[in-house]
Amino acid sequence: MPNLFWKNNKNDMVNVVESPFVSEEEFETYIYKTREVLGDIFILKRQVRVSGGRDIPDMIGIDKDNNIVIIEMKNCEVDENIIPQVLRYALWAEANPDSIRALWLECKDKPDDININWDGIINIKIMVIAPAIKVTVLKTVNKINYEVDLLEINKFAVGKDEFILVDKLEAESTGMRKITRGLEIYDKDFYLQNYNNKSVEIFFHTISKIEKLVSEKGWKVTKKFNKGYAGFKYGFPLVFGITWVGSKSFCIFFKLPKNIAEKIKIQGIEPYRYEAQWKQLLFKVEGKDYAIKKLMPAFEASYKYITGFK
Repeated sequence: MPNLFWKNNKNDMVNVVESPFVSEEEFETYIYKTREVLGDIFILKRQVRVSGGRDIPDMIGIDKDNNIVIIEMKNCEVDENIIPQVLRYALWAEANPDSIRALWLECKDKPDDININWDGIINIKIMVIAPAIKVTVLKTVNKINYEVDLLEINKFAVGKDEFILVDKLEAESTGMRKITRGLEIYDKDFYLQNYNNKSVEIFFHTISKIEKLVSEKGWKVTKKFNKGYAGFKYGFPLVFGITWVGSKSFCIFFKLPKNIAEKIKIQGIEPYRYEAQWKQLLFKVEGKDYAIKKLMPAFEASYKYITGFK
């Protein structure tokens, strides 16, 4: 059992005790109610019966890149035997888009920025969550023709306070090319092919301005491009970034709960909207001369909220 110590601002050393989940049901319910640890995934349904009722994925969702996400959770150490199980789920989802679409249509408060071509090819992503995942799983996922996220999640406690340790494992690179489908590269060429070219230039100009701001503040965030947005992450969670809201327009988003977002007032600039599903505040960018630094209160608030640092 790992030992975690917390040295507080009074220089006291506190032993943070691991607090394992009692059952798989408790584990699943806890993560379902603490969705921030999953990243930007909108959960469609839990415990969905597939393949004639033989298989039951723990959760099915859709992420901001319009991937259908099959989530399987185990409250034990996971080995490579998990692979056939999640592959059955993924193959079912790929072969039955109408079933996934029905789950989507049944949902209330659906995100506005998810746009899936249900009549075309849908992208499937697998997420495996467990307290521990063997290295053999990392080696095996390279042989799978789906994107796979592996998350180790453990809970610790200090009195009534809880600490959630999330470790996203990275699969080893074998240099092998997948036969029918490879992970798409989201770079400037990708955006130029999918969005208005003039807007793409402003998009990347805005990213550069945010990078400069981040550098000036000394914030330890990393940039990552995705299909529909470019995000700045602190470890696993997103802090802020830029997201497309159409083929010609995009917004700067800030990861904030609604009660904090409502307190942020920017003189002369109104928010574009607040997206409760993703817990983010959006400001629409208007041209290359958009005053990024005016949004500093939002940048600072989201950085403090996600990292706990001022």
